[in-house]
Amino acid sequence: MVWIKVILEDEAEGELKEAYERMREINAQYEDTPVPPRAQGMRIVGPPQLASLNPLSMLYGRQFMMHVMRGPSRVTPAEREMVATVTSLASNCRY
Repeated sequence: MVWIKVILEDEAEGELKEAYERMREINAQYEDTPVPPRAQGMRIVGPPQLASLNPLSMLYGRQFMMHVMRGPSRVTPAEREMVATVTSLASNCRY
């Protein structure tokens, strides 16, 4: 059960709907990152949705995360995912 008020993509309107659409465009810019299907009728909540009450924050957060995880670097995307996984495990965080 979600304890933080969120607005999912299928419920979004106005600025938030535009932010969700822009996030899909950002995801598509990174070739090795599949664009997830829209969650019609499903309550799938991840880190971006936790900021859905502040669309600009949600959008910039996603843009930053994609740049860090998939942008140009001497560290491969797999190595970055490994660091994120170990950090999440050490922090007892499921993400």
